[in-house]
Amino acid sequence: MAFPIAVQVRERGATPRRMKTAYTAASRKAWHAVALRFHTEYRDKRFTEEHAREAGYVRRKGELLPRDSKAFRRSYTGRKLLLKGHTRPLEFSGKTRRAVRAVSISETSKGGKAAYRGANTFNFRHPKSNIRMSDEFRFITPREARELGEYYDLQLDRFLAEGDKS
Repeated sequence: MAFPIAVQVRERGATPRRMKTAYTAASRKAWHAVALRFHTEYRDKRFTEEHAREAGYVRRKGELLPRDSKAFRRSYTGRKLLLKGHTRPLEFSGKTRRAVRAVSISETSKGGKAAYRGANTFNFRHPKSNIRMSDEFRFITPREARELGEYYDLQLDRFLAEGDKS
């Protein structure tokens, strides 16, 4: 499953003709660095309650119930807390969380992509459920988009400066 990273990048204007090759190469390296940063710093946050609130994940059954009620213990969240000891979204046993440690990063001069083959279990869903785990996992918050865009600009400037030295 491939997740495109939609980030906000600073507009730099037209590229001079003689710099096109160097700019394209630097841009590819910068997008690779952005995809790698997404994998190392933002991937694990997808499985936290804080990110679930920020990204607007659909509430699971029992999340809003009092923890000491009988209805909570019978709900999905209550059973998960009893069996697994946590209420983290997108995770039940932790198998998928461990599986998405493996990433395949690809980049072009226009963007980068982090593909998680282990995330294919997010595609399985009950037909009557409103929960779309694949969409929740791939959602990039505006704050993350801004931070990754700033990181892209920083990396692009660094790679262009390296190209000028050689």
